[in-house]
Amino acid sequence: MDTFPKYALAECERRWRVDLPAVGSLASLPFREIDDVYLRDTRLRLRKVRSAEGVVFKLGKKYGRKPDGVEPITNIYLTEQEYAALSLLPGHAVSKRRYALGEGALDVYDGPVPLAFFEREFASAAEAAAFEPPPFALEEVTREPEYSGFALAMAASQRR
Repeated sequence: MDTFPKYALAECERRWRVDLPAVGSLASLPFREIDDVYLRDTRLRLRKVRSAEGVVFKLGKKYGRKPDGVEPITNIYLTEQEYAALSLLPGHAVSKRRYALGEGALDVYDGPVPLAFFEREFASAAEAAAFEPPPFALEEVTREPEYSGFALAMAASQRR
């Protein structure tokens, strides 16, 4: 059994590209606004999350998905000053609005054509494998690198 890096937690999630009109109105759903910066030449993600509860700043590192679909991840919570200092580093930025939807989350990315993903976290790989996605899910993109947050941030940077 592979060991996780010290302080890392297991993240087991699946993601699907979504037919946004099939989801219906999002107006009444709670949401958070998320700004991510993927720091150049690293596996680090700087994140700012704004919600009705306030603002949270984090620095995260994903270590790469294991064959069973579980990925070690570490997050450090930052002060606003620490976030501001780290945000000066070069990177690729992307913004999304994350809605709480059923048992998961709906991420809607801005762009000429809005791109949306439904994602759900699971307690185990077996639970993830048994999950049936909602009807508005078009195709699973969990293991598709072009739909990763990093790839979407790279694409957003090229549009600017």
